[in-house]
Amino acid sequence: MASPVGTPSGSSLLPKSASEEDLQAVMNLKMQKRKISNRESARRSRMRKQKHLDGLTAQIGQLRKENSQIMTSFTLTTQRFFAVQAENSVLRMQMVELSNRLQSLNDIFHFLKAKYSISSGPMITDDFINPWNLMRINQPIMASAENMFQY
Repeated sequence: MASPVGTPSGSSLLPKSASEEDLQAVMNLKMQKRKISNRESARRSRMRKQKHLDGLTAQIGQLRKENSQIMTSFTLTTQRFFAVQAENSVLRMQMVELSNRLQSLNDIFHFLKAKYSISSGPMITDDFINPWNLMRINQPIMASAENMFQY
């Protein structure tokens, strides 16, 4: 006759003992706890991922704002650079023109000094011969970016 206790073969036809049922209940309870734990872990993982995504989105907004400010600053700096470069060009042209005028005045002065045997110094009394008075006759220097080569 078959005994009421289960066989090692695990036949389900035989009734299980109380300890086997308790063991099965404990196993089911552990499995349920594990499922709950896994679900909670997955929920926490999704929350961390969303928080990270929100942080990255905020960082994108901040970097775009900074980029916009840098581009504005770069544009203004570039405009200033070109303005200074144009002004520098005008000043160089004025310097060349002034150097040429000074050389011409020095040439006139040396010519007049040699012709009239004028000693150096402020002893020149004739307004026409005095090179400093000749500068009043010349036109003022009017160099600009628009009319650099007008003279």
